[in-house]
Amino acid sequence: MRIVSSAATLGAMIDFAITTRGQVSEGQRALAHERLAHLDRFVPDPILGARAMLSLQANPSLERPARAEAEIDVNGHLVCGRVAAETMSQAIGELAGRLERQLDDFDKRRMARQRRPPTPGDGEWRHGAWSPPRPSYLPRPAPERQLIRRKTFALNAMEPRRALAEMLDLDHDFYLFRDSLTGDDAVLYRRDDGKIGLIGTPDAVRSHPVQDGIVPQASRNASPITLDAAIEEMNALSHRFMFFLDADSGRGEVIYMRYDGHYGLIEPAV
Repeated sequence: MRIVSSAATLGAMIDFAITTRGQVSEGQRALAHERLAHLDRFVPDPILGARAMLSLQANPSLERPARAEAEIDVNGHLVCGRVAAETMSQAIGELAGRLERQLDDFDKRRMARQRRPPTPGDGEWRHGAWSPPRPSYLPRPAPERQLIRRKTFALNAMEPRRALAEMLDLDHDFYLFRDSLTGDDAVLYRRDDGKIGLIGTPDAVRSHPVQDGIVPQASRNASPITLDAAIEEMNALSHRFMFFLDADSGRGEVIYMRYDGHYGLIEPAV
């Protein structure tokens, strides 16, 4: 069963479109309206759109058959949440709590950026800085740049929407993950136009389903390259970051320019 309704008909603060799958009752759908429709009180920014999915699977082997997920467009900034629980009421309550925390954190970060001085100090990187819009890094000659490695936060394969929620939760500008829709490594990132880009291999991008708010793009490198080759390209073109397939491991990696002028490398967690 698939039912779509709008919270506007119930006089709610947010026009929350709710879709249900499985044996989700009218009472559970009404509870979702009640818990989610007033989330606008946590942020002063306009809510441009909101939708939720309630799914109840009739499988007795599942410990948490009830799933609730939602996405709120806060003036162009996506806030996402997804939970699973034993009952639908629990899933709705946990989803509402998670979205409340994310919206509150989003508003606090926005206020903190407004209180910051307009010009960052030397070598300081600030997300959302005004002038220049993105002070990239301390100038450092290429021969002096070192490589600092770290592992991705994404341990398991996940859908891009889930990866996007993780990226926004962490307030990162890009996020390396294993795309469960294609089986390949990919990276999400904040584009300069405010949209979310998804970079993957050309074959994966061609077969990737279109999703609202996520723009798929093919990697610059169609074939795997060595880390040395990636560093050479970064030295020559001064990319903010670059996604590539490593010739040794065959896995996707991201090399990026750190605020201190050195290179950071994000590798898949094993």
